[in-house]
Amino acid sequence: MNNRTYLKKLIIGVLITLVLLSGCGIVQKKYSNSTNTQATNISLSEDTMTGHLLNIDTKKREISLDISKWGNRGKTEVDDVMHSKIITYNENTVFQNEHGSDVHLKDFKKGEKLAVLETSDTTSSSNGTVSNANYIIQMTMSKEEKLDRFLAKGDNLHTVVLYEEGTTPPYDEMDFEKHAPESFSGGISWVRYVEGLAVDYKEELGIEKLPLVMVFDRKGMVFKTASIKQLELWSEEKH
Repeated sequence: MNNRTYLKKLIIGVLITLVLLSGCGIVQKKYSNSTNTQATNISLSEDTMTGHLLNIDTKKREISLDISKWGNRGKTEVDDVMHSKIITYNENTVFQNEHGSDVHLKDFKKGEKLAVLETSDTTSSSNGTVSNANYIIQMTMSKEEKLDRFLAKGDNLHTVVLYEEGTTPPYDEMDFEKHAPESFSGGISWVRYVEGLAVDYKEELGIEKLPLVMVFDRKGMVFKTASIKQLELWSEEKH
């Protein structure tokens, strides 16, 4: 092999190497841009649909949300009817948290607060199916949001009987009528404690053992007991 032939092969080899390296750089750049696009922080407004997760149907690619709070925004008179919405998603839908990091659908829990950015304009009606979602965003809930179903809505105190799933509540309406009839003025709720939900009531309220009878004002829990007779004594002392 003479010097000219050797030099020619060397130049061809260098050119092939540069082309391959250039191709690798282009692929890496495209991948980086795609990742950055999905990790972009999204601006949310009061008109951005938000709701709490009711159910996920992976076969139909549907997410059911309780959008009652969002549907009643700005209203002076709020009804007690739950309003739900079915959100459809596809392979192009981006799932992320409010900080822009990717999240996975399988990690969502019932009761999770989600925001939805849709692919096209839809009506703000309470019921019906919307178009495919561009973004489904996992939101962080405040303490008040986590305890929303427990907190009093007015000046009267709200009483909650929290008991384990699969068990019978320790007290019924007749028991309250006999021992603590004033509880009806602010309402009484019987709530089953279910493990694996987005909000762990035991953790949020510092509870180790159930069942319990708890009393809430607008800000938080003001009394708790395992005995309705203790509730009766507390009510008498309070008045």
